[in-house]
Amino acid sequence: MKRLILAAALSVFALSSNAGVTTIDNPFQSNTVLKESVEVDHPLFAKGDGGAQCKGLPSTCGQMANCEQAKQALKCGNKRLDRDKDGVPCESICPGG
Repeated sequence: MKRLILAAALSVFALSSNAGVTTIDNPFQSNTVLKESVEVDHPLFAKGDGGAQCKGLPSTCGQMANCEQAKQALKCGNKRLDRDKDGVPCESICPGG
């Protein structure tokens, strides 16, 4: 009997309340137009189709053509190139390590 009364009370409360589902605008979408472009220096936002600066880079130090290529690969997320984590990739070809 108590369960029936409790169920009825909850049903009445649910039907009488103004509780509803509300949606909010997408927080990642802006309704305003930016007058200036913003450039972000991050491999995920590299210029070109799908991070073109990161595509086709060698994956090991032995495959790198020069230090600049190794630095670009490190920026693109290949952390194996900097084994001692001092910020200098492929220390055999990049000075300063």
